[in-house]
Amino acid sequence: MKALLALASITLLSACAATRPIEPHLASTGTDFADAQTVTVTLSNFRFTPQDITLVAGKPVVLVLDDTATGGHDFTAPEFFAAATIAPQDAALVAGGQIALSGKQQVSIHLVPAAGDYKLVCTHFGHAALGMTGSIKVH
Repeated sequence: MKALLALASITLLSACAATRPIEPHLASTGTDFADAQTVTVTLSNFRFTPQDITLVAGKPVVLVLDDTATGGHDFTAPEFFAAATIAPQDAALVAGGQIALSGKQQVSIHLVPAAGDYKLVCTHFGHAALGMTGSIKVH
């Protein structure tokens, strides 16, 4: 019984740690997104297209997420969003390190990425197991 209780406690604590809020770093009001590169990622049934995203560190980007499926998906990359600077008007969309989309919804996020290699996943039940994973490489 004690072992079961200990296991349950560890599981609950790890779940809490994994869902801690991401506090985005805000881009300065002087950040110019007018000439930003636009990168469109399509979220469809169990797939990100492109699956591997390559960005340039320090170069402003408009990340357009387009859920073409009839059901919802999410674009979860907490380390990526925690390292990037986000336009103030978009910060609330990424506060949890993930952007949730309904079916047929499109969302644009203005950000400046930081160098690194980041994991990307859809956290809806079973979606990652069916292949909805990817990477974001910022050089």
